[in-house]
Amino acid sequence: MVTLENHRLKVEINPLGAELTSVIDRATGHEFIWQADEKYWNRHAPVLFPIVGTLRDNQYKVGDQSFELSRHGFARDAMFTTQTVTSNSATFNLKSDEESLKVYPFEFSFQINYILHDNTVTVSYEILNPSSSEVLYYSVGGHPAFNVSVTKKGNNIFDFNQVSYQFSPSGQYLRIPLTNEGLIDYYSAKYELVDEIPLKHKSFRKDAIIYQINGQTEVKLIDKVAKSQVLIQMNEMTYFGIWSPYNKRAPFICLEPWAGIADDGYTNEDFTEKRGINFLEPHQIKTHDFSMAFSIEE
Repeated sequence: MVTLENHRLKVEINPLGAELTSVIDRATGHEFIWQADEKYWNRHAPVLFPIVGTLRDNQYKVGDQSFELSRHGFARDAMFTTQTVTSNSATFNLKSDEESLKVYPFEFSFQINYILHDNTVTVSYEILNPSSSEVLYYSVGGHPAFNVSVTKKGNNIFDFNQVSYQFSPSGQYLRIPLTNEGLIDYYSAKYELVDEIPLKHKSFRKDAIIYQINGQTEVKLIDKVAKSQVLIQMNEMTYFGIWSPYNKRAPFICLEPWAGIADDGYTNEDFTEKRGINFLEPHQIKTHDFSMAFSIEE
């Protein structure tokens, strides 16, 4: 486990999946990150690469070849190489190899940088196309889960207790629903006024809440009982997901900045034409990043 620490926060990152596993406020001892209780969901903040969301039938094509990838891709379960670590930063890298090429036929170098400054953790995804001749196609995104206050009925969690999300700037955002198969239903998407929206478990009865966003969008998770907030600011992210498992009534909320999105039911499975896909010409590099500012009243 890699530890970053300053006067405000203590942060831990697991090289397995290059996954953020803990952010503790030093003044109060409050843990912001979900601690992966298997009863509800056994992850903390998985990295999504080289796809975001679900492929139809878990299948896609490159040229005349078919490949299979499970939801969110393989990076979250891969061991990254730890490259550099300081008291306030860490860098991890994952490269294509014989095994990855069997399911994802592209050369790549995927570097993840974590930087701790004051009360903010910045995560940057740096994708390099090392090929001298082939275009690299990919999606990438974050999936951090945050502890939130809940009410209890007996020993069971009953519902979120004064938890909401807020978009800035407020306004009309395209909300994109999901089908029962986890595919986007783009033709049923509608613009929705988003300012501060209270959350209940029933908010997720149709799976994740997904919005198309722009470069100025900021999202804040507000917990009025814990008196805590997490503010997410993004760069080169085009979609944003909000999720908690509906049937399990879990005490966490995921805020997910994405550069990419799931398939729709009308896909022709051609990966190069996939909605929201990113591409890099040979030897090109691109960075997608987001920052998380953590605050809590003592």
